[in-house]
Amino acid sequence: MHLYSLRFFFSPGSNICLWSGNDAAQQRWDYPVESCALPLAENTWRYALYLCAWYDTSIDWSYPPNPSLWDSSERARFNLASQQFLVQLRRELGPDFVITDESETA
Repeated sequence: MHLYSLRFFFSPGSNICLWSGNDAAQQRWDYPVESCALPLAENTWRYALYLCAWYDTSIDWSYPPNPSLWDSSERARFNLASQQFLVQLRRELGPDFVITDESETA
């Protein structure tokens, strides 16, 4: 059985893509989960920050409800990178974690 449940999605401007999905995770890391606090290789948690910053470039910060600034090819590149990251994340965190993909990048 998994000890920790995490949710994977992007929230504009937060620099966070992992969120607690159960009480055990929330008690250990709070609701927003800093990737550097997880048992991950430094390059992995730094890549999480990179993905968050990349995601933020899709936002029209002068009026965030506007449509994404990305064209379809940029969206496809980001989606692929996010899904590859999720595979790496699951592999590194191992069987004590379950990660639910809510990123809408699949």
